[in-house]
Amino acid sequence: MLRPNTSTSSSSISNNNNIIVSENKNELAGLKQRLEELKEKLDLSHKETRIVGVFGMPGIGKTTLVKKLYDEWKHNFQRHVHMVNIREKSNAYGTSSLQRMLLKGLLSDIYTEISDEMTYHSVESGLLEKKVFLVLDDVSCKKQIQALLGNQKWIRKGSRVVITTRDRTVIRQLEYTYVVPRLDLTDGLRRFSFYAFEDHNCPYPGILRDLSTKFVDYSRGNPLALKILGRELLSKDKDHWSQRLDTLAQIPSPCIQDLLRVSYDDLSKKQKEAFLVVACFFISGDEYYVRSLVDSEDPDSTGDAASEIRDLADKLLISLSSGRVEMHDLLSTFGKKLCSSLSTENKLIWNHDSFSSTVKNKRMRFIDHPREKDQPNHQLSERDCVKGILLDMSELNDKLTLDSEIFSEMCNLRYLKVYNSQCSRDCDADCKLNFPDGLKCSMENLRYLYWLQYPLKKLPKEINPKSLIELNLPYSKITRLWKDNKDTSKLKWVDLSYSSELHDISGLLGAQNLKRLNLEGCTGLTTLSQGMQEMESLVYLNLEGCTRLVSLPEMKLKSLKSLILSYCLNLEQFPVISESLEALYLQGTAIKVIPNSIKVLQKLFRLNMKDCKALVTLPDCLGNLIALQELILSGCSKLESFPELKENMKSLQILLLDGTAIKQMPMLLHCTESQGQAFANLHRGLSGDHGISSSLLSLCLSGNDLESLHNNISQLYHLKWLDLKNCKKLKSVPVLPPNLKCLDAHGCNSLEKVGNPLALLMVTGQIHCTFIFTNCTKLDQVAKSSIISYTRRKGQLMSDALNRYNGGFVLESLIGTCFPGCEVPSSFDHQGFGSLLEPKLPRHWCDNRLTGIALCAVILFPDNQEHQSNRFLVKCTCEFESKDGPCISFTSIVGGWSVAGDEPRKIESAHVFIGYTSWLDIKKRHVENHGKGCIPSKASLRFQVTDGASEVARCQVLKCGFSLVYTPNDVDDISWETIGDIALMKKEKDVDDGNSNKHPRNDYSFWNQLNCCATSRRVECEELAEANISRTCFLD
Repeated sequence: MLRPNTSTSSSSISNNNNIIVSENKNELAGLKQRLEELKEKLDLSHKETRIVGVFGMPGIGKTTLVKKLYDEWKHNFQRHVHMVNIREKSNAYGTSSLQRMLLKGLLSDIYTEISDEMTYHSVESGLLEKKVFLVLDDVSCKKQIQALLGNQKWIRKGSRVVITTRDRTVIRQLEYTYVVPRLDLTDGLRRFSFYAFEDHNCPYPGILRDLSTKFVDYSRGNPLALKILGRELLSKDKDHWSQRLDTLAQIPSPCIQDLLRVSYDDLSKKQKEAFLVVACFFISGDEYYVRSLVDSEDPDSTGDAASEIRDLADKLLISLSSGRVEMHDLLSTFGKKLCSSLSTENKLIWNHDSFSSTVKNKRMRFIDHPREKDQPNHQLSERDCVKGILLDMSELNDKLTLDSEIFSEMCNLRYLKVYNSQCSRDCDADCKLNFPDGLKCSMENLRYLYWLQYPLKKLPKEINPKSLIELNLPYSKITRLWKDNKDTSKLKWVDLSYSSELHDISGLLGAQNLKRLNLEGCTGLTTLSQGMQEMESLVYLNLEGCTRLVSLPEMKLKSLKSLILSYCLNLEQFPVISESLEALYLQGTAIKVIPNSIKVLQKLFRLNMKDCKALVTLPDCLGNLIALQELILSGCSKLESFPELKENMKSLQILLLDGTAIKQMPMLLHCTESQGQAFANLHRGLSGDHGISSSLLSLCLSGNDLESLHNNISQLYHLKWLDLKNCKKLKSVPVLPPNLKCLDAHGCNSLEKVGNPLALLMVTGQIHCTFIFTNCTKLDQVAKSSIISYTRRKGQLMSDALNRYNGGFVLESLIGTCFPGCEVPSSFDHQGFGSLLEPKLPRHWCDNRLTGIALCAVILFPDNQEHQSNRFLVKCTCEFESKDGPCISFTSIVGGWSVAGDEPRKIESAHVFIGYTSWLDIKKRHVENHGKGCIPSKASLRFQVTDGASEVARCQVLKCGFSLVYTPNDVDDISWETIGDIALMKKEKDVDDGNSNKHPRNDYSFWNQLNCCATSRRVECEELAEANISRTCFLD
């Protein structure tokens, strides 16, 4: 029936009474940003029709978001409809009914009733009269979109349609989509607080604040979960909060479970099984690995293989990111709870409770009542339904004596994991599973077998590994896998590590698809079979600690990329068994010579030969390894020479030669005449590409008998870490390269001279560097002056650069140094005895020219005592006061070190510690807290020595100093050549004279983690350097 025409048509097809529009900023935390992002996708400025799909996991806030959008935008359209609960309506009334429901909302201004015969086509002319704004909430399949939108010819140009779903595949064909993100910690805490506290605000600081943060973290930014948990905790005491946090994984909220159950029920049978397997076994892992074990089809199969894992990702029940599978804590808890709540007869996965109770109650027919042979296949028993068993030995109170055929009739068992969550793999804990009569089963459908400390000498004779993809038997008592040839065509991952009685792996020779084989610690292995050559897919082979292994067979493994032979103590020769090797670990072996055939390893980027005590020489062809990035020869005590590096070895980034017998520094840089001129130009501040080919980042020469370094070391432009510790014969250090982050010359007790300047002085990308000269007792005064001068100049240069380009938000120290001495340098304007310094500050000291501060402390170390901690810090607690009271307070690190290993450093006599840092962040925070008008007039600086945890009482602060660092008026006129070449003493005088009329310099050192080898990493190779070099670090 027609009704008189009106100007607009409005409809909200909804039976959802839970949508509450509130303007409380905590309740709707994060909504504004998401709303703006969605509006950008819809973009009303464009005249074409635009359909945007909005998707996200259950409870993420899709409905709230589009409801808010609808309320704000509906007045921009003459026809607008908000249709909710489409999934529910489709299930209740059928998909075909959806079109009539939408037409009723669209044409309410024209028709009072919508007949069953009415379609978009029949009323197309009326629909095209006006633009529409449609919000279609909770769509679950493409058929629903087809029923609601038809061929879309009835939609007038300029209309907007928003479709929400929890299934990505439903909207995959749309050009515009929007993923509703999780709330970050701040917004999550605000939303949680709205429901958990009567005043809607979280107290700060305190226990409830800490607990609130943990609840938000558990919820992973899910707004509905935060709401449910907050309401549950409202008006409860702290003890209840703590107890609830501990039980969340075991007793999840019923409301959250019901919400997630809707998504689970929409899954197919295979998808449901995959979801439960991921939740119980593979909550986090490599995508290819998880797909191989869970998907119904092998991901390596040709064509577009079906993938339940990707289906679950499309439905947002798991996430795929950067090649990894991850499941939200709420979903994993839901999956595990669902498994445990099902009746025994219907359980797909058994945990330790299900398994032990069933065994003890003898409810399994194969224990007391073997299955009758004529039992109909469709009459499945409880054991037939089991797809996975997850046994945590730490949860079993008693040992279980099991029948040998306990697994024999679990014909559908695919996943079996026996583990111990309370101890490491190398654990003395008993397996608690006893098989007095052995084990008999075929397990022909088993895909995944993980059994920590497998108690038997061999696997069941009847086992059929035709479906087996991963075999993990670490710390087992097994001697061999199986005697006969078996079908292992699907096997991809094998871990038999620390199975000390294993002596035969011939059962794996037919595993052509095997990718990883871990035999670490299998001390019973003496050799490998040449038949391994048939393992064409093997990319990783770990034989570390196979101490009885004496040789490798002559074979070619064409896919092998990583070979680990570390601490194979009796291995004297290394044949090249793969030309595809990328990483080779030979440390601790008895190898004497590297064969010339190593030159074929043109993909090798890491060669580790640490502690090869028998190694005498290296082949000249080593320089032909063009891909080599990391070469570790630490502890090769008989190695006396290093081959000349060729120009094409330009990828080398890490070279560790500590503890060798090398007496001359290797030639590390080959540059043409033009390249040398280019670097000279760079030194003088001229433009142009420096053209230096060396990419060396880390060089470790510690513990060697070097007397000097090559002068061209300054041309190693990228060098960041130089370790010279305990080079007892080293007498001089030349000018160092400009990008050096850390020089550690501890214990160089013959060192007398350093370069002038200490290093090339220039603005560099990194802003943290330190130079350690502890126990360099023969350093002359000129060398110390050079160190002090360079440190001050470098700190000033970096502070000024930060002031110009960084905007001033830097917490870390800029530069620091330490060396033997008992006097504070004269360049420090404020000096005092003891650990306390209270300088008075002149008026207007904090002007725009102030860029940094410097601190100095002279520390007396007790005689004949080692500092027992491998961490040593000199700290300064600084307080600045104005006439109205304290206005700036902070703790700064002047200097120190953190060394790897257990050997503490023994420091002799007194040492001077100097540190420079930027004033910029401190000034910024001061202005934010107190405004620009609050200028401190007094300062109090208290120095102390700590090991990072407590004060070191036996170390005494003899003297201390403090200065402010200002930008020189003529800083723009200072050339790099002048900085590099001016005479040291004249340069000291010029700096002091140039600052004689300056404001007295104060020191404000904020040494948050000056980390020579562990922080501010910029590239992956730096991480490799820091992982392998013998490090010394300045740490907070």
